[in-house]
Formats: sequence, structure tokens, C-alpha cells
Amino acid sequence: MRNMYVCPMRKHRSELRETFRISITEGVFSQVYGSLSGPGSAFLTRLLVFLQAGPVHFALLSAIGQVSMLFQPLGILACRGCASRKRRVIAWAAAGRSLTPLLGLAPLLLPRNLALPAVLLLFFIITSILAVSTNMWTGWIACMVPKRVRGRFFARRNAVLMTFGLLVSFAFGVALDAGSQSPTGVGALVARVFGMSPSGLPLTFLLTFATAGMLGMAGLLILRRQPEKQQIPSGDTLRSTVMEPMRDPSFRRLCLFGGWWMMAVGVGAPFWQPFMIQVLGMGLVEMLLYGAVSTLGAVATLKYWGRLIDRFGNRTAMKLAIVLGSIVPLSWLFITRETRWLLLFEAVLSGSMWGCVGVVTANLVLSVAPRGKEQAYSGLYSAVCGLAMIASMLGSGVFMPSPLQLPGISLHPMQVLFLATAVARLSAEIPLAFVREPDSLPVSAVLRRLLLWNKVRFPMPRVFISRKRGPQD
Repeated sequence: MRNMYVCPMRKHRSELRETFRISITEGVFSQVYGSLSGPGSAFLTRLLVFLQAGPVHFALLSAIGQVSMLFQPLGILACRGCASRKRRVIAWAAAGRSLTPLLGLAPLLLPRNLALPAVLLLFFIITSILAVSTNMWTGWIACMVPKRVRGRFFARRNAVLMTFGLLVSFAFGVALDAGSQSPTGVGALVARVFGMSPSGLPLTFLLTFATAGMLGMAGLLILRRQPEKQQIPSGDTLRSTVMEPMRDPSFRRLCLFGGWWMMAVGVGAPFWQPFMIQVLGMGLVEMLLYGAVSTLGAVATLKYWGRLIDRFGNRTAMKLAIVLGSIVPLSWLFITRETRWLLLFEAVLSGSMWGCVGVVTANLVLSVAPRGKEQAYSGLYSAVCGLAMIASMLGSGVFMPSPLQLPGISLHPMQVLFLATAVARLSAEIPLAFVREPDSLPVSAVLRRLLLWNKVRFPMPRVFISRKRGPQD
């Protein structure tokens, strides 16, 4: 009789591989959806420019992406008392993504003065619903992926996802640029070949957001196949579930850092893309080219960030990312329409930095949370960070500074905000110093490893050459 016994270790490895495979496949659809219609999407910014939005509207658009984070704790309530998260994750995600085509319908069905607030309201509803789903997904994936490989898992997943999101975004960016009032580069060529005109731009917006919605829904069909570990409903009350993280000193210190960092990032955050469009005169294709280089920078370095995180800890990687994140905004102070090509070099550093921050953000709170409490910790942390960033983003839009004249340079009001965010980001090293992470090593350990690597690697060619020439002498 055939032995039907399956080794638990082998079953666990098979389940983990299946989680990796399906999570990455489904994530491609999710990333494309987010690139076209999620927070930070250049297409949403372009839609607001088409609807003649002002600084306050751009600030609201960016703030909405963070307001939705305040709804993440609802994920705790949404799956409370249930053994399976899968069905509820998919149901909430489907509810949000199915509304996405309405973003493209608003400019067609409503006059411009009503379409703008309608788009902002719809975006708020969609992102808030999806935030609940994201929180439940975090708890689901934390149960499936062991802590020792999370850094590499998220790094590899993000690298693949960014690549696919970039390719699709670029194709749609060419179409939107071709339909603009003054297309440039590839957009101008496409406009001539296909006879596109600005009058067809609203239809292009509809096609973009309708495609985003359909691809987002298609990804959920794949997510249904991802393995899941049944959770045992705890007897804790909702109050104790929510209050337990706040009584944890490690979590409070993490929230202090997260709020500080996100508030620093929020200074000027609504105006990177408007600055490209309105001040530098960049078309959507140029903006997506910038995004492509940024993505390549992230993809090329994510593997190394993942290894560094698994070996030295999230806290150490974040310290290095903060330094990079403080340098990046300073380059924008010297960019003009004639020298905007220099942004391609900035994009490499920016992409690498944000690639690291994305992994650390997903991973750091999970490393602090006790086993089985990851979802509650993640939801509350996201809410704290979102609230902090909302405050600084809205402040940037409402209290736009005046132009600033420095020795040898005149700064646009948006550039004044970029200077402020550079200083504020660097100051985030202060609260990060108080964050405690198990098994984290100091930055000095990384520097010692690099110095040792240099000593071993670089003297070798000289030694080899001297040995080769020795007998001839």
C-alpha cells in the first residue's frame, strides 16, 4: 500500500513556494492597477491638470491617498471572529476596484466645475475601501511568509511588480500625451500617426481607468488561489486588540518615527508632478520616462536592500535610506526647463531609496509586532503615519510659501517646499535612533563589512599581476 504520509516540512516549503508564485503573479495586476489609478498615479495628476485644478486640489489629491490609511484599522473589525481572511480581502478589494472606471466617466458626464470635486470624492471612496483590504492582506501574508525571508520576499516581489507596472503605464502615458494640447516626443509622433486631438482626451482617460479597473478585478481571480492558514479567532475584545499595540513601548517609538518621517515626506509631496508639468514643461511621456529610470534604479538595487534587511535589520536599512532621501530633493533646486534631463540621474537614487523604504515600511512593523498581532499593529501604524502626512500635505497646499532668493539661485515656491522636506527628512534620524528591533545591527556593522569587502576585492588584481610578472623578472 502506498505511503500517504507527507512530511510537514516539505508541505510547508511547497505552500511557501506557492505563496511566492501566486503573490507575485497577482501582484503584477495589482501594481498595474495602482500605477494607473492609485495614489501617486501620474494619470490622476494629469486628469486634475485637464480639469484645471489648483494647488489646494493637488494637495487634496495627495492627502486622500493618506486619509485612506486611517481606515486600515477597520480591517481588524472586518475580519474579526472569522477563521479565513481570503474571502473578505477579495470582497473589499473588488468593491473598491470596480468603482475605478467612474474616474474616467466623470469628465464625460459632468461639467468641468463639478467633475473636479467628483473625481476627488470618488478617489477618496475607492482608496478608503482598498485600505481595509490592504490591512487584511498584510495579516494574511504575515502568517504565510516567515520573518527570516520577508525582506527578500518583498524585495523580489516589488522588483517584478515595478517592472510590469512601468511597461503598462508607459503605453498609456504615450496615448494621453498624444491627446494633449501640445504633445512632445513620442506623444507627438503617435498623435500624427493616429490623428489624435485634444478633443479625444476625455475618452483616453475613460479607457485608462476602465482598463485599470478590469485588470484589478482580474488579479483578484488569481488571488483566490493563494494558500491561506486558517486563523484561530481570539477571545480578545476589540478594545483590547486595538489598545494592546498602544501599550507596547516599542510600537509607540515606531509610531513616533513613522509619524515624523511621513510628516517630513508630506512637505511638498503634492507638488512633484505638478512641478514637472507646470514649471519644467514635461509631458506625460517624459514623466513616465523619469518614472521608468526610477523604477530601474529600484529594481537594480532591491535585491541588495533585501539582503541587507535580512542580515542587518530594517532599522539599519532605513537609516541609510533617510540619508539618501534627504539628498534627493536638493537636486530639484537646480533643475530648469533646459536642464531637466538631469532628473534622470536623480531618478536612480530616488528609485533606490523608495524601493528600500517600501520594503522597510511593509516589514518593520511586522518585525515589532508579536506573532498573531501583525494585522492590528500594521493597521494602527498606517493610521498614525497617514494622519501625520495628511497634516503636512494640506499645510503645503494651504500655506504655499513665497519665492525665495538665495545666493546664486532663485527658488520657485514649490522648490522652497523641496528644500524644507530635505531638512525635515534628515531630522527623522532622531526618532529612528529610539526604535528597537530584535536582531538589528548598527550601521557601523554595514560599514565594516563594506571595508572588509574592499580590502578583499580590490587588492586581488594587483597581487595577481605581481605574481604573474615575478618569474619574468
